[in-house]
Amino acid sequence: MARLVLKRGADRRIRAGHPWVYRGEVADLAGPWSSETPVDVVDAVGRFLGRGFYNPRPSLACRLLTRVDEPVDAGFFARRLRVALEYRARVPSAATGSAAFRLCWSEADGLPGLVVDRYGPVLVVQCLTLGMARAMPSICGGLAALFPGDPVYRVDDPTACRIEGFEPTRGWVTPAGPERVVIAEGGCRFTVTFGAGHKTGFYLDQADNRALVAAHAPGRRVLDAFCYGGAFACQTLAAGAERALLIDSSPEALALARQNLELNGVADRAELSEDNAFDALRRLESAGERFGLVVLDPPPFTRTKGAVDAARRGYKEVNLRGLKLLSPGGVLATFSCSHHVTPAMFEEICRDAAGDAGMTVRVLATLAQSRDHPVLLGVPESRYLTGLLLEAA
Repeated sequence: MARLVLKRGADRRIRAGHPWVYRGEVADLAGPWSSETPVDVVDAVGRFLGRGFYNPRPSLACRLLTRVDEPVDAGFFARRLRVALEYRARVPSAATGSAAFRLCWSEADGLPGLVVDRYGPVLVVQCLTLGMARAMPSICGGLAALFPGDPVYRVDDPTACRIEGFEPTRGWVTPAGPERVVIAEGGCRFTVTFGAGHKTGFYLDQADNRALVAAHAPGRRVLDAFCYGGAFACQTLAAGAERALLIDSSPEALALARQNLELNGVADRAELSEDNAFDALRRLESAGERFGLVVLDPPPFTRTKGAVDAARRGYKEVNLRGLKLLSPGGVLATFSCSHHVTPAMFEEICRDAAGDAGMTVRVLATLAQSRDHPVLLGVPESRYLTGLLLEAA
């Protein structure tokens, strides 16, 4: 087995519990290496630190799979996936109660570079690293042990594949399953079409937040900006919202939202608008429109640390507009899925926006990804979704 020797002092992060090794921290690679076979990671004097897949192409060159001397084989993957499923059974979320949930969340489940979501009878796998892509037979074997006979669909992230240097796969890796399924979440149903849309087919990470936000919906007029498939709007309308305006720049997203609204019998109380959300918010404010509940769930404004300042400006602008659209006593649910924007930073941005709006704002709740997307204390990157539930005081 090849050995990845770290530079002196580069083992501090690993010893503190973080699984990442950057290319610039590597002093030497000793022995024959292949992308299919994990390497031993050792410190500058040869002490064993762990074992993980290595790839010299990206700056993040190695992610530890284990810190003990054990084989990374089919049995290893089966055990890790079983433990991940047992965690979901112990800590249910609004998603896991409906047989649609995240089964494996990369580093947070000890399988860095692997995402597995379950949609009813179908498993969707996403590989984010070259090593995980090469380990697909073992991954599928572990899933088959947990869910015998269930079909597996693979949909890799193109950006991650480009960075890691392998071709993304999109399609069935077992005999084909259904083209689409209808999943339940709370009192609503949603269509998931495999191979289409964002992420692995649905934003499971907002399941807990949708339930919380819907509790504030009865009798209110709702604005769902960056609505994608309209899940927030469906939940709020089903909970008793008076009406909802859904805004998205993508006609495909709005078509999916319309389908979901009709599926839940609430389309007659919804209006869909194809528009740039920033422009639409400004026009609504200028027109004197007000809403009892505003949801802002934009795509990430930055994927790199170097663009955080621009992201801050974008988040401040959208939250300033969202706050100004609130009626007295109105509630704003606002989110960032840019993991470089920390919870503290996001709160500061919203505080500045409230100050510029001349508003007193009460914090009803701090929000994060659903509990089926666990966060490791020692790996802050495993928390990528942050949010606030705010009330105009």
